[in-house]
Amino acid sequence: MDSEFRFDVSDDVYALHAEVCKLFTSPVRLKMLEALGKGERTVEELSRLMRISQPNTSQHLSLLRKTGVVSARKEGSNVYYSLRDPRLLDALKNMKAVLFDILNERQNAVIKK
Repeated sequence: MDSEFRFDVSDDVYALHAEVCKLFTSPVRLKMLEALGKGERTVEELSRLMRISQPNTSQHLSLLRKTGVVSARKEGSNVYYSLRDPRLLDALKNMKAVLFDILNERQNAVIKK
């Protein structure tokens, strides 16, 4: 029966999925994506919100932009960053819900011991 299984997307999609998921290894980038989900922001605004330096903020944004997760638009001397697709925020929220459940299960298991 396993020989009949077919993957429904190309290897390119799986490769991009893995590349994008690497971005999620940084709590800073996860918070940044959450902030951008509430509206576009400049590097300065994100830097202040995240409490990290502007160069560090720019580095994170560069990675997010390189993979196509974040888009940028220039207005005057400011560059405004935003999520390219709001469905990404939905995916992050779903993942967060799963992680909350896992943490609750772990905590309950510790309490029962």
